[in-house]
Amino acid sequence: MEELAMKEIGKDFLWGGAIAANQAEGAYNRDGRGLSTADIQPFISGADPVDLHFNDLDSSTYEKYRNGAYFYPKRQGVHFYDRYKEYIDALAEMHVKTLRLSISWSRIFPNGDDAEPNELGLAFYDRLFEYMKSKNIEPIVTIFHYEMPLNLVDKYGGWANRELIDLFVNYGQTVLNRYQHVVKYWIIINQINLIHKEAFASLGILKDQADHYEQAKFQAIHHQFVASAKITEFAHQLSPTLQMGMMLADTLTVPYSCDPADVKLNFQRNRMQYFYSDVLLRGEYPEYALTYFEDHNIRLEITESEKELLRNNTADFLAVSYYWSNTVKAGENTMDPNSTVKNPYLKENRWGWSINASGLYLCVSKYWDRYRVPMMIAENGIGFRDVLTADCKVHDNYRIEYHQEHIKALLEAVREGANVFAYCTWAPFDIISAGTAEMTKRYGFIYVDYDDEGNGSGEFHYKDSFYWYRHVIDSNGQDLG
Repeated sequence: MEELAMKEIGKDFLWGGAIAANQAEGAYNRDGRGLSTADIQPFISGADPVDLHFNDLDSSTYEKYRNGAYFYPKRQGVHFYDRYKEYIDALAEMHVKTLRLSISWSRIFPNGDDAEPNELGLAFYDRLFEYMKSKNIEPIVTIFHYEMPLNLVDKYGGWANRELIDLFVNYGQTVLNRYQHVVKYWIIINQINLIHKEAFASLGILKDQADHYEQAKFQAIHHQFVASAKITEFAHQLSPTLQMGMMLADTLTVPYSCDPADVKLNFQRNRMQYFYSDVLLRGEYPEYALTYFEDHNIRLEITESEKELLRNNTADFLAVSYYWSNTVKAGENTMDPNSTVKNPYLKENRWGWSINASGLYLCVSKYWDRYRVPMMIAENGIGFRDVLTADCKVHDNYRIEYHQEHIKALLEAVREGANVFAYCTWAPFDIISAGTAEMTKRYGFIYVDYDDEGNGSGEFHYKDSFYWYRHVIDSNGQDLG
């Protein structure tokens, strides 16, 4: 009888990092770019570091942020738009094989509903992708990553409006046509399931403008499902080499205890997190989700032709972001994904993010068992306050330890059969935080000298983790130091 060998990652495995245009590029009002939702996220000095103040927005908060006297860090990012060659050179020196990044929707269609795309915006990504290819760095591109043209909020009410389907599909087809020969891997929508944690960034809906806010959010998600299927259909007709992915933020929980009530609530919670990938990878709305909608008086408008479209145009791969894990406890928690209880066995950073490497093994294994499609780790990391020493060093053993343990967990899932083709750390160099719009919350292997108010030299300083990650890449994950 033939002995079965344990699986290991292949020689073409893509080690790299991930960034988003709205957190890195800057140049928010240059070369024809329009305002996006990310451009009105302020930095609020002294705010509670765990407070995501840019999540559920009403009209008054929206106007306050849009017209207030704030500093808006994402408008300048870390000047990637002007300095992209320097950043790519630094990544090449770290020997990364891939960089996941996003295209700014408002750089291509400044208002979202423009008759023609902005050629200057398209030309920037021409230059960027060409330069990445010259350095042997494979681009993995996200089409929509938490920034939509602000006009689509003002004029249409965000993704709750069915008209956004065709507007987004037009944008997606434009970039696919333009970059089909230089970009193979595409993620259509970033973390499509985070409608309870990143509602405004994901959907552009103002909660007081909806009669039934939760219904409006799920209707918006349906519109994103349909748009994703249409873009996938177009891509597959355009070129059989294009790989179209859907992306989840892993929010799977574990029961707080073995109390049957905790176990049941955890099971029901996790099923509603599988909902998004069940639709986009299996091609249909699962019965448990339909029951949830009925129980919560959610009435979605779904046509028969849309059902057929979803059924026939499922995603090619699953992208997953993994950062932390939480527990749920009956009597204290609800079906709201924001309602959790901290795991008492885990340490956490100052932003309240728990550290649990085994959670990455669990989530990758569960998704593989459920879907059996290729997977990539689209984001994995945790923010820390780094100290730049007098001799311009950052001794970040805490970051090395975090990634060591998470890569070990990933490799364990791979050895047990999971088909994973890429691992992207968030982020390979310091960028603006998505949730709190601060620079102090640093993720990178490269220290970028800007502070929370945008001041600094912008100089790069390689942290200890830079050299460690380079060695991991050179050994193809066989030596984690």
